[in-house]
Amino acid sequence: MPTRTPWSQHALLQAVFFLMGGELFLISPLLPTIAEGFGTGIAATALVVTAYGLTYAAVSPLLGALAEHLPRRRVILAGLAVMTVGGVLCALAPNLPFLVAARMIGGLGGALMGPAIWAYLAETAAPAERGRAISRGAAAYAGGQIIGVPLGTLVAANFDWRWAFAGIAVVMVATGAAIAVRLDEPERHVVRPNRRIAALRTSFLLWRHRTFRLIMLGNLCAQAARLGTYAFAGALFASRFGYSTETLGLIGALVGIGSFVGSLTAGPVVDRWRAAGRREPVLCVGWGLLLTAALVLAVFAPTGWASIAGFMLAFAAGSAFFSTGQVFLTSELAERRSAAVSWNNSAMYIGTAIGTAVLGATGFDSVGFGIGSALFAAAAVACSALLSVRRG
Repeated sequence: MPTRTPWSQHALLQAVFFLMGGELFLISPLLPTIAEGFGTGIAATALVVTAYGLTYAAVSPLLGALAEHLPRRRVILAGLAVMTVGGVLCALAPNLPFLVAARMIGGLGGALMGPAIWAYLAETAAPAERGRAISRGAAAYAGGQIIGVPLGTLVAANFDWRWAFAGIAVVMVATGAAIAVRLDEPERHVVRPNRRIAALRTSFLLWRHRTFRLIMLGNLCAQAARLGTYAFAGALFASRFGYSTETLGLIGALVGIGSFVGSLTAGPVVDRWRAAGRREPVLCVGWGLLLTAALVLAVFAPTGWASIAGFMLAFAAGSAFFSTGQVFLTSELAERRSAAVSWNNSAMYIGTAIGTAVLGATGFDSVGFGIGSALFAAAAVACSALLSVRRG
């Protein structure tokens, strides 16, 4: 068990999360621009978001289980390579179906390396600092939104949206080279399954536990509320308040700041909470209630600034909810850490896809959109409350 956290090693992986966050959240402010370029509607173009999420969700548990016994660094580099290819194909996309397929390739790469990175952060962190290690990873993800999204939209506004994806792909190559040279493989006890089917069976058996199911469902609902709503934030601000593409990029940065603050706040809070002998699900109830109230403000606010404040608060609460649940999983299921984390990431992206599809069907400028967003968040609160009671 490590006694000191190798923060310099973690910084290499935080850079990967930074790039993943920049690429993922770049889609929202660019939806109107991409739709106009391809001559498609906003709802149809939002399939770009859904495709990434569904691909990640479908393959992450499988890859997480099959790659559990492999060296973490090798898995991370392989996923980064696949994701880079997806980014290059996004830049070259001649039409919407091609772009959707390219985003599916990106989702495949993210699904391969995401669980390995989360497991690496948990395995190499000192037990008393595990909350901070996990939350800093989530904060790096948000950092991509803060810095990468404004830069990407600035490039898109002055040149073409394709150059934003090309730029991220170039930086991914440089980051992969640094990881190949500098990242140390963690010391861990690896139980190699006799057969691939045994590895998959071990992963799927996690669903026999009611506690695990409640964590997954709560995370799914929370991210359906947060990320599903945000998928239409660009269209909402453009139609309701007349904001330009450049302004939408700045809004994305402000929302990212909310996510960044929420992630960093959750880490020390969780560490102190655990040190006092308390369990994380009670914290998730509080984060979920804050998320519900913030989304109501974001969707129904009469002014642009009030709506921005609502999205910032929603992303702070949603990020804290995810980080808290991730710490709980990596601590409670240490021997099946990668498999558990892969399922949790899968739940997040399934939630994003479901939230995007359901809320998109209601119409982003309708009352039903706001009600649906709040109901998703309230469901996350209910799951956490049930888990709190179950855990005593």
